[in-house]
Amino acid sequence: MGSSAVETLVLPDGRRLAYATYGDEDGAPLVFHHGIPGTCFLGSLFENAAREQGSWVIAPTRPGYGESDPHDTTLETWATDCEVLADHLSLDSFAVAGFSGGGPFALAVAEQSDRVSAVGLVGALVPENDGGLLETLSRVSPALEATLCVVRWVARVRGPEFVLGQFTGETVDSSTASAVSQDFRRALAGRPTGAVRESRLFANEWSLPAPDVPVRAWHGVADENVRIDPVRAVAADRSTVTLSEIDTDHLGALLTVREALLDLAVTGVANE
Repeated sequence: MGSSAVETLVLPDGRRLAYATYGDEDGAPLVFHHGIPGTCFLGSLFENAAREQGSWVIAPTRPGYGESDPHDTTLETWATDCEVLADHLSLDSFAVAGFSGGGPFALAVAEQSDRVSAVGLVGALVPENDGGLLETLSRVSPALEATLCVVRWVARVRGPEFVLGQFTGETVDSSTASAVSQDFRRALAGRPTGAVRESRLFANEWSLPAPDVPVRAWHGVADENVRIDPVRAVAADRSTVTLSEIDTDHLGALLTVREALLDLAVTGVANE
């Protein structure tokens, strides 16, 4: 599985925003939002498919993860950051996608920008989902930070199998296992400020952005990270959202629909 060098953009307030690109730079652009925790490296899962389909995947790292500077991120501030990135890359029109905790951020970008053509969500977090222990710990930042540091240490000692176990019970190929494991470790390198900030953000009351563009959502019926019932409720309530249920789990859903997400960038419609 290929990888791209991490690049950085200096935002108007002086912060660094890291990102990586995968696939064909002349292809239809898809801005992919990683989960919590995560970095731009998760976009490497799209490398081969993007090259085959002639698409360009742009994967930014949100503040406080990897090489991106920390910030008191909100959905609105992230949408502004992403607009700057789109300007930097001269994107006139693009689709956005969000996996897991990246889903609300993708929706926020689509709600604020008139350049977004379509949205793809996979295993996306919605307000009614209960984060369990993580949500409880997120109300006390030192406790959450300490827990994440322990998780980082265990991931380093036990390797990719431990990391994969946090996202899927299915067997994946070695390149996928390596990519997911590296992304997880990079996201928690140093102080895990991004994960702490975003966990606290979603532990409090928040509203799911509602862009006017079409939203295509996929969710694994066996997803234990983000329960499907609240997602079904959102899809039933919003005419712009089309939900497809997949017989798999959290990471399994992302691996299953990679090509469909790239279709969104090309045509605005996901072919299955």
